Amino acid sequence: MSNAHVLLLVAHGSRGQKANDEIRHLTTKLSQKLELGRVQIECAFLELAAPSIPSSIDQAVTRGARRITVLPYFLVAGRHVAVDIPEIVNQKSSEYPDVDIQLCDYLGATDSVVDMLSDIVKRAIA
Repeated sequence: MSNAHVLLLVAHGSRGQKANDEIRHLTTKLSQKLELGRVQIECAFLELAAPSIPSSIDQAVTRGARRITVLPYFLVAGRHVAVDIPEIVNQKSSEYPDVDIQLCDYLGATDSVVDMLSDIVKRAIA
């Protein structure tokens, strides 16, 4: 693998294919915008869609990833963010002790969400 670092953008997953495709499209756009070179950006889903988080981590390791960053694309720290995703990351970290698998803050925990919402509100009321 030419990319030793994989960033997984993790979404919930949906029975609706269009919703899952939106995440795939967002992942592509994010990858193009950031142009991170050695960091490959991929998406994974907690449930209802493929690829799953565990299979995405397995595939990244199989391709030679030495570092995997899991970014939950969730707005609030509900059960999935607080329990489910950390459990998956901990399990995979145990399976692959030589791979640095990190869980970063979920989307809603970032200060930039307030800026983004502020921009949307300003446009909406203009």
